[in-house]
Amino acid sequence: MQEIPFPALLLTAALFAGCSSTSVPKERDVRWLVYHGQFDEAVRVAAQDVQERPDDPEAVSLHREASVAWHLERGRRATFEDQDDVANAAFRDALAIDPNAVEAADWLRKTERKVALRELGKALELHANDQIPEAVEHYEKALAADPEVPGAKQGRELAILLLRYRAGLGTRYFKDGLHAYSDYWLEYARSRFSYAEKYQTTDERARDRKDQVQELLAMQRLAAGRTHEEQGRFGAAHGEYRMAVLLDPENEDAKAALGRAKTELKVTEKLKLARIEIVRGRPEKAQKLAEEAIAMTTAQKDLADGVLAELRESRFEAIYRDALALERDWRFEEAAARYDDLLVEAQFYKDSIARRDTLQEYVRRASELYAKADAAGTPEEQLASLRQIELFWPEYRDVPVRIRALEKPPGN
Repeated sequence: MQEIPFPALLLTAALFAGCSSTSVPKERDVRWLVYHGQFDEAVRVAAQDVQERPDDPEAVSLHREASVAWHLERGRRATFEDQDDVANAAFRDALAIDPNAVEAADWLRKTERKVALRELGKALELHANDQIPEAVEHYEKALAADPEVPGAKQGRELAILLLRYRAGLGTRYFKDGLHAYSDYWLEYARSRFSYAEKYQTTDERARDRKDQVQELLAMQRLAAGRTHEEQGRFGAAHGEYRMAVLLDPENEDAKAALGRAKTELKVTEKLKLARIEIVRGRPEKAQKLAEEAIAMTTAQKDLADGVLAELRESRFEAIYRDALALERDWRFEEAAARYDDLLVEAQFYKDSIARRDTLQEYVRRASELYAKADAAGTPEEQLASLRQIELFWPEYRDVPVRIRALEKPPGN
């Protein structure tokens, strides 16, 4: 970045020292404190304001906003540290203060789904280890956290069915198959049940058991796919979901997950292309791709928002560079106007406020000094005023020409 000349810096410092702001100091601005992550201080200041002005609706509203933000931050930190009970309590506290807090509701849903998927993973592992009663318990916990978590109802029903079979239908091939399954020999178990089905065509139980093992295999693939999906590995998730559908074509959760993974893969590609377009300097194409991605995705909205943020940052930087170029070309009025354009969209972008204010002061000061030179009674007074302008704006109007004329020795 081009530095402001030293004399200009001196003038800027004098200007800021000589003026006082009527705006709220940032250390007392609740929204500024929240925006900069100073949540404890924001709540303290807001509470103090309410105490001083209990009948002021704005003070009450700011206290509510700061309190919700404080609980949100506590909940986010807790969920990132896998303290999900603490996180859920924090998000519920935020909603108790403001039932319309959309962000708190979203985080609560995400955390509940996270808990449900973790409990479902434990249930599937226990199921795979033939610990069926324990598996049922964790299926129930998953459903308690999120009744709509995919696969939990089916897994619980299948586990209960297995318990019933074991109570009354403990045939040898069924036990052999489940023993193989409990040792993670799922394919072997399936082959044993297929063998029984082939050579005992009148016994439908072998076919039922084979179907059950295939359902369990599909659920295992489904669980693995969810893990990949939660971690943003949509290609790996797609492969697992595809295998789940092949194993259990009637599994609606697997089919829905496969479609979801396909969509997220398309979203990933669009976001990749959008970033390429940003680098190529084609923001319109990048914007279109990012908006298409946002309309499609449920899992990558943050990434898509990040691309849009990159676009905004790219546009802000372009305006900032335009203003700098005008400033370096001594076109101070145009540069100040360009900084104004930027500040409409990005209130605190880099040093735009300081540069804009400095340039506006240059314009004002140059106009005053120029008028003073015109009104001066002697050439010396004119020259003194013009030289002051030259110090910070050498190309202002006809200042260089007038200075040269006044500096010519007498008789020339």
